Amino acid sequence: MVRTLLCLALLVLGGFLPVASHARPMRVVSINLCTDQLAMLVAGPGQLFSVSSLALDKNSSVMVEQAKNYHINHAKAEEVIRLKPDLVLAGTYTSYNTISLLKRLGVRVEQFAPDSGFDTIREKILRLGLVLGQEDRAKQIVHAFDMRLSEIEELQPKERKVLADYEPNSFTGGVGTLAHSMIKAAGFLHLGEELGLVGSTVKMPLETLIRNNPDYVMTWSQWSGGQARATQVLGHPALDAWFGPERRITVDTAHWICGGPFTLDAVAALQRIYLDKEKRR
Repeated sequence: MVRTLLCLALLVLGGFLPVASHARPMRVVSINLCTDQLAMLVAGPGQLFSVSSLALDKNSSVMVEQAKNYHINHAKAEEVIRLKPDLVLAGTYTSYNTISLLKRLGVRVEQFAPDSGFDTIREKILRLGLVLGQEDRAKQIVHAFDMRLSEIEELQPKERKVLADYEPNSFTGGVGTLAHSMIKAAGFLHLGEELGLVGSTVKMPLETLIRNNPDYVMTWSQWSGGQARATQVLGHPALDAWFGPERRITVDTAHWICGGPFTLDAVAALQRIYLDKEKRR
C-alpha cells in the first residue's frame, strides 16, 4: 500500500499520468533482458529510451556497447514511472508486483514469453514491430534471419553426431527449447530429443549422460571453472575422464539466453567448432 501511494504521489507531483494509447510509442522503456536486445534492433531512432541493467552484463547480453546509449533502469516500478514511458516492454516472468503496479497506474505494458525456438524468435520480432509501429523494419529483420539460417543449414555435415547440453545441477533440455533449435541448426543430433525430453530444466544424472555416451558435451562459458556447488558436476572426474577435451564444447553464454538475429552468430560458431573437431578425429 505504501509503495502504491508513493507512486501515485510521484505521478501527481510530476504532473503526468500515462495515457492509454496505441499510437506509435516514442518513449519506450524495456525492463527485460530479451526485450532490451530486440527493442534495440527493432525500434526506430529516438523511440527506445531505457533498457535494463542486464543489457550491460557481458555474461548475459550480446549488445553491451549498444546498451550504453540508453538510460539504464533496474526494473523497479517506482523508477520506471519516473521515466514517463508511453510503453513498457517486459517478460512474462518479470515481477508480478511490478507489472501489476504499472498497469494500475495506467502504463501500457507488453509482455513477451521466453524463446522456445526459431519460430518464437520470428513471432516476437514481428509482434514487437507491430507494438512499436515498425512493421516493415521487423519484417526485414525476420527476412534477413531466415536467409542467414538457410545459409548455415546448407553447411551442415552429412553425418550428424549427437551433442548433449549439460549445465549446473545436471540440468539439460529437450524439444521445445531455443537451445534445441540452435543445436539442430548447427548440424548435430540433440541428445535431449533422442531421449524424448521436452522443455528446459530437465535433470540428467551424470550416470545417465555417460551411459548414453553422446559424441559431444556442451556447456556455457559462464559455468566453466566455477567453484559453486551447482557447477561441481561440470568438473567431475568421471565427466572429465569420459569426455576429454576433444569431446567437450564451450559456448558463449550471452548468445544462448535470448533469441534474436544474434542467435545465428552462436549457431554459426557452434557449427565451426563442430566441423573443426570432426576434421581432427
